[in-house]
Amino acid sequence: MGFFGSVWSAVKSVGSAVVRIAKKAWEFASGPSAKSAYDQLGTILEKHQSSNQMVRASAQDPDFFGGLTRNDASKKLEDFERNMAKLREDQLYNARYMAIQMEFSRLHVSAELIDASMANVKVHAASLATHFQNMRNIRGLVGDVNSLRNGLRTVITTFNYNMNLLGAQSGESNLLKIDGVDIDKKDGAISMIAAFDAFDRTRQLLAEEIIKLTQLAKSHNAALDKLKNNAAILGGDIGYKVNSFIDESIKPIINKAESAGYALQKDLCALPVASRDDTGRIVFDGEKIKFEEGAIVRD
Repeated sequence: MGFFGSVWSAVKSVGSAVVRIAKKAWEFASGPSAKSAYDQLGTILEKHQSSNQMVRASAQDPDFFGGLTRNDASKKLEDFERNMAKLREDQLYNARYMAIQMEFSRLHVSAELIDASMANVKVHAASLATHFQNMRNIRGLVGDVNSLRNGLRTVITTFNYNMNLLGAQSGESNLLKIDGVDIDKKDGAISMIAAFDAFDRTRQLLAEEIIKLTQLAKSHNAALDKLKNNAAILGGDIGYKVNSFIDESIKPIINKAESAGYALQKDLCALPVASRDDTGRIVFDGEKIKFEEGAIVRD
């Protein structure tokens, strides 16, 4: 079968998987961005902070030496204790609210990483489809060139044979024949190996990015659950708004990224994986590319 045939036989049967990968990557990476959702949540937090200024209550020390009666002193002491209790309550609320803001800031950065990873998956998947189409074009081009080469060889052979017959019959020795036309195949002129090498390296980049995206989304989901729990403890209108927005606008985006990552990993398992040596060069077994164990290869 040779180098060319062995490569094409390995990839021609996975065209549907390549198309499926490119389509899925485009669909899930073209939806709402995680960062834009967090920008909206940030607006909710800012509005709450501006309309509900963090309490700066202060409990003034009572003056017990200002000619107060016993009842007046007792009342002032009770008021002071109530103010102190309110101050401690406000300080606890402020601390919890600040914790939510810090967790929000961290998740906002994480959302940007998820968006970037989704964009990379989309680009690599599109490149994978392009490389596959390139190999298919090379396959067709080589087939056409070989047909033309064989046809031209037949024409030259027939023409020269007829010229020889005509020269023998007429005694003419100066009849022009076709000579010096190089129609032999040149190794490396059209390289399916190079095309497959680019395809396989893109597959590896896509696999690594998909794994990264899946891990990012999974850890992000766990952090979102923590943020929801803290918002529930904070309570009030802001706690309800934060949890509702996470469930309705953020969770769907992150869940989609995680589930799409797992689905794409499954689709990638259908693609052939070339064996490579320590320098990254493709390993051959005779005239065939050596593939990793478990890779789907059909002759």
